[in-house]
Amino acid sequence: MDIKLSNSLNYIINLPLNNLQSFNEQTYNLIPPEWKFILMSDGSFTQNLNSLTGQHIITCPTYIKENYIYKRKKIRNIYLQDTLKNNLAFARSNWMLKIKNNNIYTILNNNQPVGKSLIQNQTDIYKDIHEIYYVYSIYLENIFDSKQPIWGRKYTIYNEYEAITTIQEFFSPYIISFL
Repeated sequence: MDIKLSNSLNYIINLPLNNLQSFNEQTYNLIPPEWKFILMSDGSFTQNLNSLTGQHIITCPTYIKENYIYKRKKIRNIYLQDTLKNNLAFARSNWMLKIKNNNIYTILNNNQPVGKSLIQNQTDIYKDIHEIYYVYSIYLENIFDSKQPIWGRKYTIYNEYEAITTIQEFFSPYIISFL
């Protein structure tokens, strides 16, 4: 599943965000206003979806793989769905398991969005957004049942100044209809 996604991305726009100064007005204007709220939010995307849709958002895990050689990381792919089983987002997270104080993955419920687990366990985190992109992908087209290009982002979550996971999210064009 990971290979299908990686091989299917055709970037239309890729905005690397090395720091806030690199995100200037020109790059800011490339993002449609209705997408800025979703792409640039450092809050819980799932909480935002709950508010936008008025529905309980569920997680549908599609792939969980552990690096068995060193047991240093775990990859988790999920769909975020509404109660009608519409795919609203696809997320891939890479968890760093062998770092100091990273017991956070152990509290993660695989049937629950990451943000919801972190909020329930009152985990203090910091989110650093690295990239915002606009892609075309046959793989994502099938997931979202849409012929439109897809907006996405990549960010790292930190706890106690250490990176615990890097998450890549792709959003269904359908979620804009809730705004």
